[in-house]
Amino acid sequence: MTLPMLVLTTFGVCLAGAFIPIVNTEIYLLSVSAVSPAEFVIPLVVAATVGQMAGKVVMFYAGRGMLKIPNGKFQDRVLKMREQLEKRPWVAKATLFSSATTGLPPLYVMALVSGTVGMGIFSFITIGTVGRLIHFAVVAVFPQWAKILLG
Repeated sequence: MTLPMLVLTTFGVCLAGAFIPIVNTEIYLLSVSAVSPAEFVIPLVVAATVGQMAGKVVMFYAGRGMLKIPNGKFQDRVLKMREQLEKRPWVAKATLFSSATTGLPPLYVMALVSGTVGMGIFSFITIGTVGRLIHFAVVAVFPQWAKILLG
């Protein structure tokens, strides 16, 4: 497969994985990286990151819309959480970074929560993108290192 086709496919799989938790982007990226030349790794990592974050931005805005759902208990909890995070915004940002780099807590959940508790979109995109770049770089480079070590 050509590089442009792999980049488009990677973008699409990672976009789908942003919405559908059973689409495992890591297994896909490990597999594609394993059968691709080393010079494909950076474009694949960028495509995976852009695809994943495009989907997570939609999830972020879905989280914003959750405040409009008429459910007193849910809204009360979210508003209390929002007040706490406004006092310590670094907690939400650190948790988002952890989520984007390690997957703990799941980025699917963090995208919704980040939107719900009022995190700014610029912070969400910046932190999420940096974290996902790191995450996908580690995933994609692993098979390349294995090729070198195992000959």
